[in-house]
Amino acid sequence: MALRNALELLEASLALPAGERERYVRERAGTDTALCESVLRLLAAHAASDGFLEPAPPADTPLDLGAYRLIERIGAGGMGQVWLARRRDGAFEQQVAIKVLAGTLGDPESIRRAERERQFLAWLEHPHIARVLDGGTTPAGQPYVVMEYVDGRRIDAWCRERALGIEARVALFLDVLSAVDAAHRALIIHRDIKPGNILVDANGRAKLLDFGIAKSLDERMPGSTRTGLVPLTPEYASPEQLLDWPLTTGCDVYALGLLLDELLTGRVLRAGIAITELARRVADETIAPTSARVDAAALGLSERAARDWRHRVAGDLDRVVRKALAVEPERRYGSARAFADDLERWLAHRPVLARGGGAGYRLAKFLRRHRWPVAASAAAALALAAGLGVAALQARRAAQEGDRAQRANRFLVDMIGRANPFYGGKPPLLVDALDRAVSGIDQQLGGQPLLEADVRRAIGDAYLSLERNDAAKEQLDRAARLRATDGGPGYSKVLGSQAQLEWRLGRYADAERLYRLALTHSGGDAAQRSEVLNDLSALLGDVGRYAEALPLAQEALRIKDALPDVAPRERMVNLSNVANALDGLQRFDESYAAYRQAIAIGEAMRPQPELDLGITLNNLAYLQDEMGRLEESAATQERAVALYRKIMGPDYPRLAVQLSNLALRYSKLGRHDEAMAATADALRLAPGAYDTNDQKYANLLVAAARVALARGDAAEAASRAQAAIAIYDGADMVEAGRRDKAQALLDDARAKLGAPAR
Repeated sequence: MALRNALELLEASLALPAGERERYVRERAGTDTALCESVLRLLAAHAASDGFLEPAPPADTPLDLGAYRLIERIGAGGMGQVWLARRRDGAFEQQVAIKVLAGTLGDPESIRRAERERQFLAWLEHPHIARVLDGGTTPAGQPYVVMEYVDGRRIDAWCRERALGIEARVALFLDVLSAVDAAHRALIIHRDIKPGNILVDANGRAKLLDFGIAKSLDERMPGSTRTGLVPLTPEYASPEQLLDWPLTTGCDVYALGLLLDELLTGRVLRAGIAITELARRVADETIAPTSARVDAAALGLSERAARDWRHRVAGDLDRVVRKALAVEPERRYGSARAFADDLERWLAHRPVLARGGGAGYRLAKFLRRHRWPVAASAAAALALAAGLGVAALQARRAAQEGDRAQRANRFLVDMIGRANPFYGGKPPLLVDALDRAVSGIDQQLGGQPLLEADVRRAIGDAYLSLERNDAAKEQLDRAARLRATDGGPGYSKVLGSQAQLEWRLGRYADAERLYRLALTHSGGDAAQRSEVLNDLSALLGDVGRYAEALPLAQEALRIKDALPDVAPRERMVNLSNVANALDGLQRFDESYAAYRQAIAIGEAMRPQPELDLGITLNNLAYLQDEMGRLEESAATQERAVALYRKIMGPDYPRLAVQLSNLALRYSKLGRHDEAMAATADALRLAPGAYDTNDQKYANLLVAAARVALARGDAAEAASRAQAAIAIYDGADMVEAGRRDKAQALLDDARAKLGAPAR
């Protein structure tokens, strides 16, 4: 490793002018004095040998090389030089780039390297990859490769010089992903993706260059015969490269993540870090979100523009970069194409598939609806616990059936065992345990369709909490097929889970249909009927159908009151739904009493269900506002925000709603600076909680417009209201009156600006 680090640092330093090399080596070596001294000795030997790693033009004809005349040197590094050249044989006019490998590396290994690069490029015909044209060996024994000449600028310089916006940078980056995907499909990994190897031509087309250290995954072209000496660029190297782990296409995905991060922040993430320090900490490093590292000066942005830039990067783009930069290759995007697909989703204002690493984000996506009072039950750990509980209950019920009980117990033991870090060589994530469990269902539970259905439903619910919607759908659909023939409460539970998935995806009509079907199958299971009625009530309240929601929530509560041993939290959630419907019907005193009763139940529990309390307090604050109790409303909302921050941290996306409501309370009290700050924070978090075409996102924009208008900024108010109306017009379903209120707000703002109302 020490020799490898020295050679890597030497190679990097040789790419710099001679006068800058020593300073660069000392900075990069950091406190590793042995490394620093080794590289400085190599540099001294290099200088004494008249640049043995920097080849002069071919000795026999200083300016000619075969059919080409060398014009000027356009690049240099420890592995050789790149020259701009022109054909001189009169066959046709053509400018090319000729890469000549360093003189002392003109040995069999160097020749193999040049041959690999020529062959790799010959296999790749792609509009965003520089083409290979020719190659050979100079009379001095130096291998060379003749390539298409790209008259362009480095991708980072191109973006900086043209002050490209975020969307334009992402679109340009997609060209790079397309090129890397083509290489990967040809079973070639590049291993040196960095800004210097990507040029953008005058037409704005990116070209990927330099396959000099690329590797064939199927060994059509064998790799280096030496060990530990493969060069790399440390700033853009993956953990696998720095730690000598096996290499896959994932190393390129990691480098691409670093490149995208640099384009979005204006800064090199690892600039100035010593090689040995990089290798030491790369496997454990925690990288701050991209949005938190935006450098306004490097991007040429004013502070106001930088704030907007950070807000737009926060959320989905943060998650995309984080996924690409996962330490474990299996947690990154599975391919450059998958990476590109997620960025295309972002450009199209659709939700990305990348999921944040924290439980906060996963829970936020599960609790997307403004007043949906089922919060903590969606947490990933609880979902898995529910899965284990369902399967265990099924096993107990089957205790007299021998084989069925044994199968259930074996499955539970195996699922728990797979959570052991010795099973997979590292501490597993919840999703790892689920994926492993799914793979064994057919074998362990085959021939027991009802038990299999219950297990698949429980795992489907867990996938829902982890935002693995496709995986959840697969498990829930299979559970539904297994349960459909028998029907009954077991089938009702599956239908309820399917309804929650449709609700989450904004398909309200499908969710309602499934909930009503679940009611017909609940049969004599009073607890299940109460569960479905409560959920259906919450769904209807979510779209403003309060008159229909109230009797359902009340019936669900009556059933619970008649049942023995109902968990206090279940009554709390049900009461919150009753209160929500009463509020929507403007029965304010009754709603207030129901909210206070629900809060009292939650406060008496140990431990307290703090996320449920936060939701209930948020809704109570809304009611207090409607009742004209503004000071109480602001204090209640502050308490709700504090609870969320305590449990989920300041960057929890679901806080967007709470903060937006708090901003409205402050605004009505004339606390405009506090209202502005809360609004800005809400809009920063909103993309992580809602799709940009969700009516709830529009609700946040309307709130921001109200705050702006109250402080006298009619232009911003009009802009926010207009954006909200556009979302309402395209939304799947909108609560009655929402669009009209937004239009009235827009008309008011335009009137203050002296513009016509419509």
